[in-house]
Amino acid sequence: MKFQPQETHGDILDEVKATTAGAFLCIESDRGIIRMDGNDARDLLHRLSSARIDDLRAGQLRETLLTNEKGRVIDALLAVQGSDMLRLFTSADADGRVMEWMEKYTIMEDCTYENIGSEWAQFSLYNLPEDGTALFPEIPMPEPGTFTSATLGGIAVELLRHRSVSGEGLRIVCREENAETLWNHLRDERGLPAVGRQAYTLWRVARMLPATGHEIGPLANPLESGAEAAVDFRKGCFIGQEVIARLDSYDKVQRHPRRLLFEAASPDPIAAGAELEHDGTNAGFVTTAVFDPVRGRMVGMGLVRLAYEAPGTALRCSGHAVEVLD
Repeated sequence: MKFQPQETHGDILDEVKATTAGAFLCIESDRGIIRMDGNDARDLLHRLSSARIDDLRAGQLRETLLTNEKGRVIDALLAVQGSDMLRLFTSADADGRVMEWMEKYTIMEDCTYENIGSEWAQFSLYNLPEDGTALFPEIPMPEPGTFTSATLGGIAVELLRHRSVSGEGLRIVCREENAETLWNHLRDERGLPAVGRQAYTLWRVARMLPATGHEIGPLANPLESGAEAAVDFRKGCFIGQEVIARLDSYDKVQRHPRRLLFEAASPDPIAAGAELEHDGTNAGFVTTAVFDPVRGRMVGMGLVRLAYEAPGTALRCSGHAVEVLD
């Protein structure tokens, strides 16, 4: 059975504290991996996605977005260039739609796809120290935008040092059958605290970091969602590029990400996409909502219309009062 993320690994308050104290560890094995082979693989991804990929060399990786004709995001990918293949590390449970989208635009190109995510386990370290060698002093830490092979606790791993709009980190990849052994080594012998989805989401919200399936997705373009760093405006055309460029050139972005505080004191879910209102007028929508055990309230993020984005603005959502935070 695949090593899957958990909502918590123990005491949620301890996990929240761990996210403020230094590097912490998350399970990321619900993310997919797609292998691209063929002479045209890199050029095809370059033409279909938002970042420049044609200059990617073996040992390098880069974040890029797949967007549709309306400029809305299909997924945020880590493109990882090996010596003989290109791998796409997708967001959680997004491998199917990414493969479908890529195959739709693969016509005469020499490019094939293979979904290999089930063979691998993935973990991520966030809040990396400035001196990355302090984490694993016996192995060289890859520079941002690169990856390397190494051995941790007797397990062969890949270390992917990524810069992402969702937070800079270190992805650790191993064979699925070695996942539990590596996880125990990282926690018990390396002393890295395990953080589940709830505490990670609180960490992300506090730092205004967008995530696929929340801020980044089919309801917004990259400029609205805080993902513009993954768009290279100099690279030329890609699907959705004209819409995104027009929004940028004519300053037509209508919503911005904002942190939200809900009056709701219970951890009942507020769905992503729930409408925000101001005196009966649409003010945007919720993208992330999570219970904060420190406040005893729901907090989150939303894409808020410009007229209502000022800190302290009172909104409503699903019958609850909502305050826009600074």
